[in-house]
Amino acid sequence: GQFFEYLKDSFDELYAEGENGSPKMLSIGLHSRLVGRPGRIAGLRKFVEYIKKKDGVWVATREEIANHWREQFPYKASL
Repeated sequence: GQFFEYLKDSFDELYAEGENGSPKMLSIGLHSRLVGRPGRIAGLRKFVEYIKKKDGVWVATREEIANHWREQFPYKASL
């Protein structure tokens, strides 16, 4: 459906840019009023299956992203 195609097109564009040496992040805001509809949740499931087949893709929660950044770039207080 239309929702899947929108997500796929967005992902494909960012994935292509990432392959050229500029890593990208796609954030998808989900509200139950919108994605809670049968057609949209089906599109989201199809999209997640699509991106899981791509090399180098990390499907993460916001918490996992925050933990990753905290580990990679720890806070250093300046004096």
